[in-house]
Amino acid sequence: MRKYRIIFSILWLLIVIAFSIPWASVDGQSYTGWNFTIPFSITYVIGIVLGLVVLILRFKPVTLTLVAGILMLLGVVGAAVGYGIGAVLAGLIGKTSRFETGIGFAFLMSVIFTIAGAYVGKKMVAKKTTSSGQ
Repeated sequence: MRKYRIIFSILWLLIVIAFSIPWASVDGQSYTGWNFTIPFSITYVIGIVLGLVVLILRFKPVTLTLVAGILMLLGVVGAAVGYGIGAVLAGLIGKTSRFETGIGFAFLMSVIFTIAGAYVGKKMVAKKTTSSGQ
């Protein structure tokens, strides 16, 4: 089931890319998921690692992909909450802050990875059935 492994690899690569593009900016300084609010976005990193485990080891692909996707969604939502708190604090000291495209893309890719990744992961490890002529 090599083609499903390639599809899963592409999905996994897209979630890493989503974590690597700017999520927010404060006074022109952009922050990606990698250097965003650590307590919140760490669940996204755990989701990335679980996705990599599924990709390399093909261990419990449906369960681990669902858990990874949920963790990534929580990471994006948590980062948005952290951003909201940061935006209030930035406003209090006279700085401007705004969301960037990356956080929306990360949310979208997390949803797609959760649903499509679980399906593709299941297909990735499915055994080929052969008919014995019965």
